[in-house]
Amino acid sequence: MILNGMAMKVRWAKQEELTGTIRGFSELFQNDSELLIENVKTTYRVLRVNEKLFFPVTINDKEWDNSFVCSPYTAYANYSKDEIKWKIKNKVVKKLLLLLLNIIAKWLRKGEIDKNIHINNFLLSTNPFPEWDGKEIEAITAFIVSEYPDHAIIFRSLNEYQHRSLLDLFKANGYDCIGSRQVYIFDLSKEAWLKHRNNKHDNKLIKRSGLQLINHEGMKDFLLQALELYRKLYLVKYSKFNPQFTLKYFQDCYDKKLVKFQGYVDEKGSLKAFSGVFTIDNTITSPLVGYDTDMPQKEGLYIHAAQLAILNKFETGLLLNLSSGAAGFKRMRGGQPSIEYSSLYLKHLSRSRRLRWQVLKTLSNKIGVPIIKKYKL
Repeated sequence: MILNGMAMKVRWAKQEELTGTIRGFSELFQNDSELLIENVKTTYRVLRVNEKLFFPVTINDKEWDNSFVCSPYTAYANYSKDEIKWKIKNKVVKKLLLLLLNIIAKWLRKGEIDKNIHINNFLLSTNPFPEWDGKEIEAITAFIVSEYPDHAIIFRSLNEYQHRSLLDLFKANGYDCIGSRQVYIFDLSKEAWLKHRNNKHDNKLIKRSGLQLINHEGMKDFLLQALELYRKLYLVKYSKFNPQFTLKYFQDCYDKKLVKFQGYVDEKGSLKAFSGVFTIDNTITSPLVGYDTDMPQKEGLYIHAAQLAILNKFETGLLLNLSSGAAGFKRMRGGQPSIEYSSLYLKHLSRSRRLRWQVLKTLSNKIGVPIIKKYKL
């Protein structure tokens, strides 16, 4: 294929061609994905573009109970049901919303919304992108359509702050961009960060707590406790449709140094808070977080966990995407709000399937995103 005057080579990568983090994740998912994430059933491959660009790819058909990290159906239907259950207090309103959502869910399933390919999918809540100018988008699209003509093509985790030019290029290449949530970007100096009064308060609270900081090397013996804290926060407090990571996943990520773990331990040797940071090129994320949700909020254990990721940003000089949630907390500590989008290529699909996505696009971009911005969610 010749595009823009140069030959574009797009193909599936061989394992021996991979290096670094891409190789590590590919080794993790060579076998059954459910051994690593209990609620993720997917086919995992790696796309090679030209000489040095590699994207992890997940391929799905109709795994309706998958985590939202590879299931749009779960993101728009299953996860939304859980959010209604824990956020809406009025019983009548809650019942009506769940009834409406069940109707929408059936309509989405009929439109095969989970028949898709996610590109650059590390199966994390936030997938950082490599430094990429997007010039290969057309070639990648043509290759995937030729390989999987019945699958939607999805690039998740594109935010306005980092990826404005990429989003424009996706639109220019026939992609639809659907708003999903608001993430918080930390792209400031430590000096500017310390000017926020809340950060000074946090530092005093952490010092006063007397908890012992454990570095990555020391976390080896605390991985089971870390997993338990993650599960209590994300699966029990929020939704079972968050990724259900296993101990094998935590251990493999630790051993391969794919995730940098740090935590805080009390005088009894009990892990009270932890953060696992993941880095691709110039972007840090913190997909693995947990703290003892049974402790009073005044203990500030969430502050302990969140600040670990922020301090990693200052140690490395990289940009931190601290994902969504806890909006007020992140804003008051220097987080820059940015709407996150998924870019989808649908032109090769049937009109009926495209219609589902167009409705979701309208609901998300015309209603959801304005609400997110207005209420600073």
